[in-house]
Amino acid sequence: METGNDVRQGLISIIVPVYNGEAWIGRCVQSMQAQTYTMWELLLIDGGSSDRTLVLCEAWQKRDGRIRVFHSKENRGVSCGRNTGLREAAGEYIFFADADDWLQPDCLSRLYGEIQDKNIQIAGCGFERCSDRDWEEAHKPPERIYERKLTAGKDFLAEGILKQDTRCWGKLYRRELLNGIFFKEDYTIGEDMLFLLEAAEKAENISSSEYPGYCYYYNVNGAMLRPFRASDIDQIRCWQFVLDKIRSENEAAAGKDVKMPYGPEIVQKSASILLVSCMLTVGKFSALSVRERKAYAGLKERFGHAVKETLKTEGAYAGLDRGYRMKVALYRRFPNLYIGLYGMLKRMSQNKQKETIKE
Repeated sequence: METGNDVRQGLISIIVPVYNGEAWIGRCVQSMQAQTYTMWELLLIDGGSSDRTLVLCEAWQKRDGRIRVFHSKENRGVSCGRNTGLREAAGEYIFFADADDWLQPDCLSRLYGEIQDKNIQIAGCGFERCSDRDWEEAHKPPERIYERKLTAGKDFLAEGILKQDTRCWGKLYRRELLNGIFFKEDYTIGEDMLFLLEAAEKAENISSSEYPGYCYYYNVNGAMLRPFRASDIDQIRCWQFVLDKIRSENEAAAGKDVKMPYGPEIVQKSASILLVSCMLTVGKFSALSVRERKAYAGLKERFGHAVKETLKTEGAYAGLDRGYRMKVALYRRFPNLYIGLYGMLKRMSQNKQKETIKE
């Protein structure tokens, strides 16, 4: 990460990209202002919002000198926004949050305390899926002792990412660790996981706490009803990137006659996750009408090719649970039948969901 700003010791730079977020950006900002750790700056990166987001952000900036607002005329995605924040940040530490989420008041103070250990370069907390009601009622996690896990950076792929800790948000990073690391702007899904993987490989140790200090706003209706988009294939691309990286590094080690950096269980697990990603993407694609599917004929071929190639990895299929093994087997042998039947069931479910919402 390169920047022209002077680093301020102890300062946490909170980077929040936002696009058309007038409905929720206020609570995100308020949760930052409520932090018990007060030495922070908040970088709000507006990506060409067409609603009142920019107006609201600038109003917050006028009221609190710790808030800085950046604006672009077009929406270039969350990765571009985060990269802008990385370039403009002045803090010794970096923290990412999404605009519709919020933090518990002691989140930053807990993470700051963890990362003061000189052997720790990334300190992360857990999260809770929260609703509007949780915000309105100021929901707080129970008071108890939360476990903390320390993982060597070189082991984080196996011990963190492959165990579903793929989130760049909810973690505090030492700024020096991120020099030269940016988000891949040509990905719209999985870009945070790839960023985290690159950062973890440079870290000596990563601390992970179970304390749910990050409140993840989960809009289940929106997630279920959002139609397929061409960019959904990034869910496959990001795991192909990981699997290719693992294989490449193992092949390089084999050529030098040294120990493989990744064992067969890691290769198998990565391939199994890639198969799941393929089937999730195929599932969303199936919900399209026949006419819409024809417009994405090229992507359909890519789904099939990805599944076929991934199945060549030893243990990839066996590593799936029973449900996904059945899905993969049916799709691999009868792709058109699978898409047709699955799509019919998917559309029926979506229509039922829409009717429930109207009621």
